Amino acid sequence: MLTYTIFQMRHRGEKMDLTRNLKQALSTGTIIFGQRETMGACSRGDARLVLVAANCPEKFLTEIIDSHPGVIVHRVENMVNRQLGAACARPFSVSALCIIDPGQSELLSLQHNL
Repeated sequence: MLTYTIFQMRHRGEKMDLTRNLKQALSTGTIIFGQRETMGACSRGDARLVLVAANCPEKFLTEIIDSHPGVIVHRVENMVNRQLGAACARPFSVSALCIIDPGQSELLSLQHNL
């Protein structure tokens, strides 16, 4: 079962469908999956946004926020890793993903919420 997640964008007051925007970014942009790959992209300076599942380990969150303060980290509060993987049309759990190029999506409008 795929749940659709709608987020309120703070600067415009509009609602954003996260699942639709993730699929748009997957088809038109560049997204990498996994904690190790995400940390590597942040270290190289490629990361523009990091999305983490609600049940992403706190150790990873602390590490990425402390070592890369310039990267926006957004926790998807109502999606655990299995749901985030399904929203990205992946047959596996995704606890962290990194937006390198958002393509035609509006994902970069998400703000840091940790």
